[in-house]
Amino acid sequence: MASTTTTTLLRCLLVVTLLLSSLPVPSTAQVKGCPFTSIYTFGDGDSSTSDSSTMSDHLAAAFHLPSPKSYASGSSGTESTQGASFATAGATVMSTYFFVERDIQFPRHPLMQSLHTQIKNFFATKEDLQRAILFLEQLGANDYKLAFLQGKSIDEVSRYVPKVVEGIKNTMRKLMNAGATHLFVTGVSPMGCLPGYLTLLRNKDRMQYDSNNCLRGLDAFSRLHNDHLRQALMELRLEFPQVQIVYGDYYKAFMALLRNRVLLGFRKETLTKACCGFGDPYNFHPKETCTNQGVNVCSNPAEYVHWDGFHLTQEASKHVVEAFVAGRGFVYPEFKFPEVMHCTMK
Repeated sequence: MASTTTTTLLRCLLVVTLLLSSLPVPSTAQVKGCPFTSIYTFGDGDSSTSDSSTMSDHLAAAFHLPSPKSYASGSSGTESTQGASFATAGATVMSTYFFVERDIQFPRHPLMQSLHTQIKNFFATKEDLQRAILFLEQLGANDYKLAFLQGKSIDEVSRYVPKVVEGIKNTMRKLMNAGATHLFVTGVSPMGCLPGYLTLLRNKDRMQYDSNNCLRGLDAFSRLHNDHLRQALMELRLEFPQVQIVYGDYYKAFMALLRNRVLLGFRKETLTKACCGFGDPYNFHPKETCTNQGVNVCSNPAEYVHWDGFHLTQEASKHVVEAFVAGRGFVYPEFKFPEVMHCTMK
């Protein structure tokens, strides 16, 4: 009992420390809000998440904003000022031609091709866009997933990185030219730690795995993409000096979560297993997704990092967002708010 109480106390202290470390005002000051009126999200909008609470929902809560509604569900012009999610399942950065040219079967739900048109039609005024924060989560991850799952090697997919990052860069230009002034862009997570990749790309050579039982080669690929993305964001900051472009280090935040797994309540034996799925050793099967009837769901998702083969649980997503909001070491540059304002996780 005493051990459980101590662990709970340590978890609370860790979260409080993360949240207070970047606040520019005393911890006793009252929260007065954030300089945003809405949040708009782009990227992968998978419908199989555990309770429909996504990373963008947690980020919205941190900024004291309503959760973005799905644009696909038919948000009205009036609702546009309250934010929206343009994310769709399987969203890719690159066009059909990019995949066909490389003998890769194209996905059903491309997003980025029509992103600029959607933004232009959706926002009522340029002023609304200037008061919004735009959250671009793990853009490019689905492009790479399509290639890897269709048998492309890490060496070959590595050659796609410059073009994919250039596609992200062009998309961001469209958003900024439309009037966006606050963009929060994350890198990709360590792909070698995801149950889907661990299942489909299993290797008999234990040297291919690190101390977290993640695939070294895929994690190195993730870092390659993130390095290219950071360079692209530096170039965009010079091109658009009036725009705040913040990079969220998803890779680093995820690894911090693994290091602090005990304090955060994640069980060691679940760190590479999906909560929803079946099959040993990672509880993932490519043809049996969480949307399929009869697929098993764990009884304790808060103790799992992964919801399915490629997405985090609500609890894990919340902790990644907490790291982003805390700032130091997980975002660059840190969010710039007026001294009378600060944001904190609820």
